[in-house]
Amino acid sequence: MDRQQTPEILDYRNENGHGWYFYINDGVLRDVSTNPEDDMEMIRNVQKFELRDDDVIIAAYPKCGTHWLWEIVTMLRTGNSEYHKKKKVIAMLGMPKFERANELHSPRVLNSHLYFRHLPEKLAEKRIKTIFIMRNPKDVSVSYYHHACGLTQHICFDGTYSEYLDLFLEGKARGGGYVDYLKDWQKVKQDNPDLPILTLFYENLKKDPVKNIKTVADFIGESVTDELCEQIAEACSFKKMKAADTEVKEAFGNSSDIWKESHKGMYRKGEVGDWKNWITVAQNERFDDVIDRTFEGTGIVFTYE
Repeated sequence: MDRQQTPEILDYRNENGHGWYFYINDGVLRDVSTNPEDDMEMIRNVQKFELRDDDVIIAAYPKCGTHWLWEIVTMLRTGNSEYHKKKKVIAMLGMPKFERANELHSPRVLNSHLYFRHLPEKLAEKRIKTIFIMRNPKDVSVSYYHHACGLTQHICFDGTYSEYLDLFLEGKARGGGYVDYLKDWQKVKQDNPDLPILTLFYENLKKDPVKNIKTVADFIGESVTDELCEQIAEACSFKKMKAADTEVKEAFGNSSDIWKESHKGMYRKGEVGDWKNWITVAQNERFDDVIDRTFEGTGIVFTYE
């Protein structure tokens, strides 16, 4: 997109006024939570961001386990089960002040919700190890709904889950379409065979954390013991990570700028199958139809409970 061109603002709110305004940046739907020109400038800066040879990057759609995996990989790289004092947002490409990642000592564990084409241009050339994690879309939709409801006024969602689901299935949620995001990363793997990418599923990590932690360690070239993997799995259990977020982690900015005062923050349940408490039979049939059509031929198979 021409940097001098003012992007068209798309109103994707529903009939009740719930939802967001978007603009399109290089084929990607971006919500207008900041000035579009500022957002485009931020992405250009991310693309120019200097990667270090020993960086690892975690790529994921929102609410797919980015925090969880970031803690795991960080512990693997330090060789212990102690929490990093910084919150993972300091290493998040695509957030305001993302340049703070340069303050981190190597080896860094970066993370992002951005599409591949909006990540640092040298990612493929430097063959930066990338871990891509997916989660079943039904739990993603529920988790993201609660996340969106807890955000502050200019980016929050004030509608019902049913209203949110309509937007989610149409790809009009913050972060763009989940289907588009997964398919884009699948194409990245096909088009960049030399780029080392490890694909994980949230549900598998939940079911057998030790086995999957070992897989991650092997991928990033870290020698680990069974005992360390068990310690990391325990430290990165949902309950302990949630406690560490307030008891161990240093504050990053003003939380009132992000979360409503009544909201409990980033962590909610972290369960597999919570969607059953939110999605009706009719909605589930619609969801299945969308999944069957949109993921046909991808080879992606989700676990829902």
